[in-house]
Amino acid sequence: MYERPAGVKWHRLLLPVVDAVLLNIALVLALWLRFEGGISPEWWQFYETAAIWLTPLLIVSSWAFGLYNRVWEYARGEAAIAILLAVSLAVLVGSAIILYIGPEPFSRSVLVLSWLISLLLIGGSRFAWRQLRRHFRLDGSGNGRRNGRIPVLVYGAGHTGATFVRHTDTAGDAPYRILGFVDDDRGLEGMIVAGHRVWGQGADLPGLVERMNVQEVIIAAPSASGDDFRRMLEHVRQSGAEARTLPRILETTDGDLATEHVRDIRYQDLLGRDMADIDLDLDPNYVEGRTVLVTGAGGSIGSEICRQLCRYSPKQIVLLGRGENRIHSIYLELRNQFMDIELTPCICNFTNEDHVRRVFAEYQPDVVFHAGAHKHVYLMEDHPTEAVRNNVVGTGIVALTAAETGVERFVAISTDKAVEPCNVMGASKRLCEILLMKLDEQYETRFTAVRFGNVIGSSGSVLTIFQEQAASGRPLTVTHPKATRFFMTVEEAAFLVLQAGALGEGGEIYVLEMGEPVCIYEMAREFLELNGRDPDEPGAIRITSLSPGEKVHEKLCSSQEELEPTSCQRILRVARSGDLEVDLSPEEILARARAAFTDRARAEEFLSAVCEAKPAATAPGVVLDRSAK
Repeated sequence: MYERPAGVKWHRLLLPVVDAVLLNIALVLALWLRFEGGISPEWWQFYETAAIWLTPLLIVSSWAFGLYNRVWEYARGEAAIAILLAVSLAVLVGSAIILYIGPEPFSRSVLVLSWLISLLLIGGSRFAWRQLRRHFRLDGSGNGRRNGRIPVLVYGAGHTGATFVRHTDTAGDAPYRILGFVDDDRGLEGMIVAGHRVWGQGADLPGLVERMNVQEVIIAAPSASGDDFRRMLEHVRQSGAEARTLPRILETTDGDLATEHVRDIRYQDLLGRDMADIDLDLDPNYVEGRTVLVTGAGGSIGSEICRQLCRYSPKQIVLLGRGENRIHSIYLELRNQFMDIELTPCICNFTNEDHVRRVFAEYQPDVVFHAGAHKHVYLMEDHPTEAVRNNVVGTGIVALTAAETGVERFVAISTDKAVEPCNVMGASKRLCEILLMKLDEQYETRFTAVRFGNVIGSSGSVLTIFQEQAASGRPLTVTHPKATRFFMTVEEAAFLVLQAGALGEGGEIYVLEMGEPVCIYEMAREFLELNGRDPDEPGAIRITSLSPGEKVHEKLCSSQEELEPTSCQRILRVARSGDLEVDLSPEEILARARAAFTDRARAEEFLSAVCEAKPAATAPGVVLDRSAK
C-alpha cells in the first residue's frame, strides 16, 4: 500500500508562495534584461500591474493543472508538460487583461521574457528539489547507505543498464542508490548515461568500490558472451563487492527490468546466451484468443510453457497433468497473475485413451503442446515398458485424438537423445518423432517436434543435482571427465516450443541454436567457483561412471540430417535426406506399442527393431547399441 511521504502538506502550502516569488523575480529580470539594467519609474508601475494580475492567475492555473498535488520526487515528463501549460496559460490570459485595461507603457517583449524565465525558474525548482531530496537523505548508519538504500554501481552502460537506472531513479521504493556506471567500452568513460557518470572500466572496480563505498555491483550485460560475463564477474569478485545481475528477458512475463527482479548470479548466466535480440512476438500469433491445451503442465517445462503462453493472451489454457499437487501449484500461480485468462486444471493420465478423448471433446482445444513424458535415461533403461507406455503410447493417443478432433497445431517435445539413439528413452522419443511426421502426412493438423538439449533448472537436471549436492556438503559427481552436453534454460526451452508452433508448416523438427556443447566437468568447476568453493580442493568433485545408456557426447542431428536456418534467429530446422527408420502407419506403430508395453522383452524388442539397433548383451535392461559412445 502506498504511503504518502512526510512533509507533503506543508509542501503543498509552500509551493504557491514559491511560485509567486519566482514569477515576480522573472518579471524583474525581464525588465532588467529589456532595459539593460536601467528600469525607470514608469516601468516599475508596469511591473506592479503585471504582478497584480499574473501572480493569482499563475496560482489558479497551477492548481488547475495539478502542480500542487504532485509528489515531485517521482515526477516525470508529464509534469514538465503540466508546468509549461500552467505558466503559458497564466501569462497569456494575464497579458490579454493587461493589454485590455491599457496601462502606459506596455511591453510585449517583457511579458515574453517573463514567460520564458518563469518556465525556467518554476520548472527548475521542481526538478532540482526532486534531485536534492534523493541525494541528501541519509539514514545515519555510517555504512554508505542513504535512506536505507544500497549503494550500487551498474556494470554495463548500454540500453539494459540505462533502462534499469531510469526505472530505479523514478521508483519511490527502490532499494538501490545508483552511484554510476562502469563499462568496458573506453569511449564511454566520463560520459553521462541516464543522469549518471560512467566512472571507468571493469578493471577499475577495486578502486571505485573502496573509494565510493559500493556494496553491490549489478551486471547489466544481457548480450555478453559466456567468456565476457565470466570476465566481468571476475572484476566484481576482485573488488570485494557483491555481484548481482538483471534477469534475462525471457525470465519475466512482461520483459520488465524492475528493481525487484535483480537477482544473484546463476550458472545459467555463464552460458552467455540471451534472447534480448529475439522478437518475442509470435508470427502469426496463433494462440491469442484461442483454447490451448498443455500436457505435463505441472512439470518444469510444461509450467514454463504455460507462463510464456500467458504473454500472448489465449482465451483458455487447459492445464493437463497427472500430479495434482503440481497442477494445483501452477494453476494458483497463473490465476493470481493473469485474471483475464480462463485457466482450467485437469487431472488426467494421457495414456488413458477414453479420458483423453473426453477432455478433447469437452474443451475442444485449437492448439496442443505435449510436454508430458518420462525423460530420465537411467530409469527408462530399467523400465522399458513404462518408456513405451508413456512416451510412445501416450504421445500416440494425444496426437491421434488431436488429429481426429481437428486441432490446428500440435507441438511435441523430443530430445537430442533421439538422435541415433543408444538408450531406451532416446529410442522412445525417436519413435514419437516418426509417429508425428507420419500423422502430419495423413491429417490436416500441423504436427511439429522440438529437440531439447539438457534443460538447466528442470527437475533432475545436472545443475539441480549439483545444487542439492553442494547444499548437503557432498562432492559434485561427474560421470565422465570428457562428457559434454548441449544446454538450454527452462525459459529458452519454452520459447523454442512456442516459436516452433508458429514456424511449423507441419512435419518439421526444430532445435535451438545452443552454441558449443559444455563439458560437464568444467561446468562443475565453475559451479563451485560461483558458490565460493575451491574446485581443486580434495573431494570437491568425484568422477563416477556413465550410467547405462548414457553417451559421452550428444548430437543435435544424425548423419542423415543437417540443420538449416529459419526465419527466427536461434531456431534451426532439422532437414533429413534419407527415409524414416520405420515403414509403418501411425496406427500400426501405436498398435505395436500397445502390445509391447505389457512385457519387458517385447518392449526391448520393439524399441530395438524400430530404431534398427542391435540388442546389447552387456547389461540387463540395456537394449540398444552402445557404439555411439
